[in-house]
Amino acid sequence: MKLYWKSGEQTRSLVEKPFPSELDFEEYISDNQDLLGGDVHIIHRQFRTGSKQGIPDMLGVDQDGRVCIIELKNEEAREDILPQALGYAIWAETNPDSIR
Repeated sequence: MKLYWKSGEQTRSLVEKPFPSELDFEEYISDNQDLLGGDVHIIHRQFRTGSKQGIPDMLGVDQDGRVCIIELKNEEAREDILPQALGYAIWAETNPDSIR
């Protein structure tokens, strides 16, 4: 999988070769957090939601104090990722004490 950065009308490749695994992809993002726009700070990786929702890849907070849940895929994402991401968002909204 390749990683791209899109800004306005311009798109550029950030990594010239595929990541060997999703864990390698996650480590790359964690080590290069500026790729998230410069205003998101990762505070936890692979955290449990305490429910059947699953394990989001990363939990961050932006410069305005908003929670950011990041789910990475080391393959082309399809529509079936939406229920997973929405489930994480609903969990975060309804369990703010778990995030603190």
